[in-house]
Amino acid sequence: MACFIYINGYPGVGKFTVASALSKLIPRSRVFHNHLVIDPVAAMLDRDDAEAYNDLRTKFRRHALDTIATHPALADKTFIFTDARESGPLGSEAAQNYKAAAEKRGVPFISIVLHCDVDENVRRLGGRRCAKDGEGASNTKLTDDEILRKIREKETIFQFGDENEICLDVTSLEPDHSAFLILQHVNAVHHRLDKDN
Repeated sequence: MACFIYINGYPGVGKFTVASALSKLIPRSRVFHNHLVIDPVAAMLDRDDAEAYNDLRTKFRRHALDTIATHPALADKTFIFTDARESGPLGSEAAQNYKAAAEKRGVPFISIVLHCDVDENVRRLGGRRCAKDGEGASNTKLTDDEILRKIREKETIFQFGDENEICLDVTSLEPDHSAFLILQHVNAVHHRLDKDN
């Protein structure tokens, strides 16, 4: 059964790596990571003009989600989304866009919140700096330890707080193990929904 899996967490926590591992476990799944929205918008507008940047990013995200939700060729696909959304008004509204797209498609929406301790998060961010010069690396991914620490001090990651959501501490987990635990949760949600119907 197709579904939308929404993986949210602080920058550098390992969302894309876990999503990629998860996609190998779920047939007919695709990863739509947040930099597929961020990078094209950043190529056009600087973040200095926050209002224009956020407006274009919102429009771009909503258009992509509408296509994913309505295109017939994607009807049997599970989408695994990654995001870094805080619990403030802008972050929660953006997160709700993904849930609304799942409702439009008529598939279950499963939220996964990844977190790890701050030292491990900083260590993982350091790995990004090494890979940033590599081919295909996103140039908008956060690599500054101090900015990450400030984000973690000031912002709380958005949570839906429903029964389809789990919070997973990935501090000491390998990506494949994290993906397996998420798959178990996804299967449990599907089982519960099938039982309810």
